[in-house]
Amino acid sequence: MKTNPFAPVLPLFASLLLFTASCNTPAKETATQTTDASAMTPERKQAIEQEISGLVKEFFQQVEKLDIETCMTYFENTPDFQAVNPDGTLGDYNALKKLNADGFNQMKTLSVVPAKEVIRVLTDSLVLYTFSMEQNATLKTGEKMKFEHVAGTMLFSKINGAWKATFYQESAPVPVK
Repeated sequence: MKTNPFAPVLPLFASLLLFTASCNTPAKETATQTTDASAMTPERKQAIEQEISGLVKEFFQQVEKLDIETCMTYFENTPDFQAVNPDGTLGDYNALKKLNADGFNQMKTLSVVPAKEVIRVLTDSLVLYTFSMEQNATLKTGEKMKFEHVAGTMLFSKINGAWKATFYQESAPVPVK
């Protein structure tokens, strides 16, 4: 009886072929549960708008308290976070924190007077928030400053069930003294 010298190798070769084929098959993407704003009910969209409006109201209350640590909890601390500062420079989470901490440390008081807010729900987990306001500051030296037209944009993402700003942009003219 003759034996085929390739017989023991055949199952090994077949296994290797199947393994290679499965490695070249694209991975199935997991469907996300994101719902586009156009597919949302008006009630769901309004509920998200109210969540964001309440969140930014709390945020600006913390800004008035000059509490940088609490203020920064509204932002997502990741390498992907981006900020555009009033002077046009770009920054990450830590740069935004340092810039605002330096400013807060010079102030005795700060008041925020909202003028307008626009909340644009993009999906059930992505919201664009735009604001305009006036800010009045009293420095620790006693000098008073007024920023008449401050405007900004925050991009909120729902991360682990909580809304966090993943992008922040602010524009402001030179203060009026």
